[in-house]
Amino acid sequence: MELNIKDYKKFKENDLFGRYITNDSIYNILTNYSPKISGYSVQKRPIYSFSCGSGKTKILIWSQMHGNESTSTKALFDCISYIIKIEPSLLDSISLTVLPILNPDGAFEYTRENHNKIDLNRDSVDLTQPESKVLRSIYDDLKPHFCFNLHDQRTIYSLNNFDSSILSFLSPSSDKNKSETESRIKSMSVISYVYDNISKIIPGNIGRYNDDFNINCVGDTFQSLKTPTILFESGHYSDDYNREVSRKFVCFSLIYSIQCIANKLFKDHNIYYSIPENKTQLTDIKILNIKVKQKSTFKLTNLTIMFKEILNKETQTVEFQPEINEIGTLLNISGHLILDFNIVDSVFDLTKPNSIDNIILNVNKLRNIH
Repeated sequence: MELNIKDYKKFKENDLFGRYITNDSIYNILTNYSPKISGYSVQKRPIYSFSCGSGKTKILIWSQMHGNESTSTKALFDCISYIIKIEPSLLDSISLTVLPILNPDGAFEYTRENHNKIDLNRDSVDLTQPESKVLRSIYDDLKPHFCFNLHDQRTIYSLNNFDSSILSFLSPSSDKNKSETESRIKSMSVISYVYDNISKIIPGNIGRYNDDFNINCVGDTFQSLKTPTILFESGHYSDDYNREVSRKFVCFSLIYSIQCIANKLFKDHNIYYSIPENKTQLTDIKILNIKVKQKSTFKLTNLTIMFKEILNKETQTVEFQPEINEIGTLLNISGHLILDFNIVDSVFDLTKPNSIDNIILNVNKLRNIH
């Protein structure tokens, strides 16, 4: 079925919003899908799963393996909503098993790691954590034909001409030689189909992750076990720090992937290699020609600011705390926001703790001017 980006509002799960997505956030939506508890986290929070579809081709999907990577969880529920409301016939060909939040402790605490401070995406061999064991147990029992591993990426990721990497994909390697195994070619073929379609919507903003092999990563492990596995990474779009726009593009990517598998629309896997590899040449704010105090005078320089994500437990929202990241000519770094301070008379003493507050005050003034 032809997808129209304008139709998104017809199936978007509006009850999910923002960056802080936990078990409580998704519970009411989950009840529509007869969820079960597949296990428990370190802190004994339930790890929910649900299934839908009667097709022979089995797809295993998990999100929020990293607790603070919530965009794809929102997109995943949007995708399921699309299938149920718009294209239920897909479920005749495929069956989905979904773990919407694999790391509920990390989601609650808004951390990448689980409560034991272990990165679950480096625990696929040792299986030291209960969350890792839940995923592996479901994988072993289900024996899926495809796996979708959903993540968020930082705002630093860029493509050609410093364009933002709004979406990224990876067909993980199954060995150190990055061999084109049967499973890897299949996952590349799905990504190629998605890329062919989604690049019509956001051309120049789709990237590919480095595919160096690490058997401790879940995707690499499953690929080595001959299961085609795809990593979906939600990136940054303009001033969209709540990732509500990115969410839409991830949703469409998931829909395209499922359509591809259900209808056997696989593309030439070599298209995968034409997707540009991600670079790390972006910052949240780049400031040009800022006057920085130096002894009894000042110097003109450039600097970059990155936002640190802080969970406000009272409001249950994520706040973005600006921090100075780099200072210098910075020719190989661009910004999601670039401002020239040549019209700002103030001289900033970066040794003072309130210097970042004064800089941001002027950033906001310049934004208003423009």
